[in-house]
Amino acid sequence: MPDGKLSPRQTVILAAGNGYRLGDLGQGLPKPLLRVRGKPLIEHALGQAAEAGCEEAIVVLGHAAEQIEGQLARSATPLRIRVVLNPEYHLPNGMSLLAAEPFADERFFLQMADHVFKEPVLRRLSDPALDGAARLLVDHAPRDLDEADATKVRIRDGRVTAIGKEVMPYDAVDAGCFILDRRVFAALRGVQGEAASVSAGVGQLAQGRALAPIPLEGVTWVDVDTPADWKRAEALLA
Repeated sequence: MPDGKLSPRQTVILAAGNGYRLGDLGQGLPKPLLRVRGKPLIEHALGQAAEAGCEEAIVVLGHAAEQIEGQLARSATPLRIRVVLNPEYHLPNGMSLLAAEPFADERFFLQMADHVFKEPVLRRLSDPALDGAARLLVDHAPRDLDEADATKVRIRDGRVTAIGKEVMPYDAVDAGCFILDRRVFAALRGVQGEAASVSAGVGQLAQGRALAPIPLEGVTWVDVDTPADWKRAEALLA
């Protein structure tokens, strides 16, 4: 179980995007309500957080917010849920993270609502040897990788030194789960020349050697963006 002194008690879940690449798969439902093995994606994310010892989830919504909020109101999760709206959800996802800033603890997990894992993974981030560093789950041997779309990570001497879709060469792939602290908000506001994405913000931390990679070994996962991804997620949890 996570060390109570080190593991955050709060998670931020980004669930604001359009999910347009899923086409008609969800029959009009927003992506966080797409069911994988009978459970909405947002519920899979909440389950990960509850297993890691979280007490509160800040869920950032945008597209179809009222539908998702209705599902959250019916959820059986033990977590306290605080819904935050991001009116700029059409911009990169760093804007959703910035929307959570007024409510964020000093340290918190960050999750993507559309990532499905074979087993609980967030507790892997609570490594006492890395206290003080932000952490990112990375997969050194991802399956079914869409290399062009993947967020890639370069690692040197135990720290992430670069992160982004254009990073070449790379050592691993970003698996979409973090422990962050409030430094990330200043980093996001400091991104120059582009709308802030989460990758751009944590990339600023990486430049200061403040982002540690945590290997996701032996756990398969799917970033559900397309109908083919959904089929893989269904098979993964079968």
